[in-house]
Amino acid sequence: MFSTLSTLLFWAVVLTLMVLSVRPKQGTDARTVTEAAQKYARRIGMVALATALWLPALLQPALAEAGGELWWNGSFSIPAALLQLGAPTVFALAVLTLGELTWPRPRDSVRTAVLQHRSLRTLIPRYMTCIAMVFLVFDLLLLGKVASLPPAGTRVQDFMTGWLPWLLLTAGTTAGILKLVSVRPMVPGTTPEADTALRRASAHRVMRVAASLLIALSVSAGIFLSAYPSDANTPGGILATITVPAYFVGILALLKRAPRVPLPEIPENQLPEQSAAPDSPLAVKSLATSLRLTLAGPIAAAAAGAAVFALTWQDRTGAVLAVAGAALVFLFLCFLTEGSISRRTERISSGAAGTAGALDPDDLAFIRPPRWLAWTSTGAAALVLLIQLGSLVLGPSVDNAARAFNSAMPPYPPADAPVPDPFFDWRFALAAAVLVLMLPVLSDFLSRRVTERPAFPAHDHAVDLRLRRVALFRLARTSAAVNLAAVGIALGNLWLHSPWAGTFGTGIELEPPLTWLGPLLQQFGSSASLWLLAALVVALRQFGPSHFPDTPGYAERADLPPAQRL
Repeated sequence: MFSTLSTLLFWAVVLTLMVLSVRPKQGTDARTVTEAAQKYARRIGMVALATALWLPALLQPALAEAGGELWWNGSFSIPAALLQLGAPTVFALAVLTLGELTWPRPRDSVRTAVLQHRSLRTLIPRYMTCIAMVFLVFDLLLLGKVASLPPAGTRVQDFMTGWLPWLLLTAGTTAGILKLVSVRPMVPGTTPEADTALRRASAHRVMRVAASLLIALSVSAGIFLSAYPSDANTPGGILATITVPAYFVGILALLKRAPRVPLPEIPENQLPEQSAAPDSPLAVKSLATSLRLTLAGPIAAAAAGAAVFALTWQDRTGAVLAVAGAALVFLFLCFLTEGSISRRTERISSGAAGTAGALDPDDLAFIRPPRWLAWTSTGAAALVLLIQLGSLVLGPSVDNAARAFNSAMPPYPPADAPVPDPFFDWRFALAAAVLVLMLPVLSDFLSRRVTERPAFPAHDHAVDLRLRRVALFRLARTSAAVNLAAVGIALGNLWLHSPWAGTFGTGIELEPPLTWLGPLLQQFGSSASLWLLAALVVALRQFGPSHFPDTPGYAERADLPPAQRL
């Protein structure tokens, strides 16, 4: 009990520090103030959504201590429900509430306000509200079916006690947070239009977190309902059957980004004087080449990865080889794209007047990808290597204990017990190590080609910097996504080939080191799916620099080249 409370306290402290540390520095003009508020709302929403999706997997060791699996054999442990359902619900809603209470507020002695009535109906986003309402109705249908079941001991009563409060808390707290969004003070220094857009974006993120919590509740109710024998054609059987597909569809539906906030435009008298740039075939053709890579590159990489996996799926190294094949194909396409732009630049700009020289420090700082992307890639690569090193060290003792477990498993006699898969597979470890070690080398090689390729003429310097920035961000995002996927595959490899980890109901005692390693491996399955989901979001989510950042009212100052900033 003490360790469970310590785990909850630890994650509460971590989330509090994350919320307090994501506030960006505010500027002085309306544009930078709006940018800071937008970033703050985006980061709060990311922390809350990650809490709702990741915390159940992180609390698996404490869950095993509190009462074992939450829905094992139709039972419903109230202490386990408090951990796997209550903790994510309370923490995620607390993050959203704290984010609204710490929203940037007026601090000057003279404060201004806009006399405008703001109703929740005008702020609630239609798309995410529909997703949340669909799963709310689905939860109510599951609740009604469970309530109609014949009482079997205290199982239904335990379900009501451990499940229903979190549904009510999610619905009630979400309504309260939306009310905070509607009545919070206007961000000082911004325009009324931008403030309304900020409120709508915040409401979208609140509804997204609420929808994720409702999805988790539907999964728990569906698994509990599936433990009761029933015909698949009955309402209860249909609800239990569609729970898992609905979960994946709902997770994909949550990937829709919040509405963008139009930033206040810079007054014309404050814009730097620039000569109108003529239409340049070099800039147009280079943009088209980069756009083709952005659109067709992921499709070609996914096709190559699927082909490799189709040939090697029966081997433990199949998933790693598939990811490596997809990454190599995409990097090769990046190499061809940069070579095409370089040759075109040399051919068109040869002898042309006004060719820009080497990049200055401001330009290099502008095109550099964000540091968090590089740290994410490095940390994921280090985690993959640590997982392989740990499996190498523990492999012999784990294999011996796994043999003893298999010999005690019915219906096999000890002499005919199947040989367990090795805990450490050197081919998988070699493939994973080569992948995470060679990828930074290839990415660095291509990054140097991007920064050292010939420059565009002076009137196309802004387009040149934009293309370089997009290319470097594309390489950093590829490296981060591949390494995150490698972590998920490494965890899934250990989980799939360690059947002794799921020992509930077998009555077989585990020998060391399986006694302490078993609860850890039990969460590897869900953790692997979360790591793979994170890799998919990093690879496919539309964020980062754009090929066309000059849309009026939407271009952040960081997206403009140094020469175009104030």
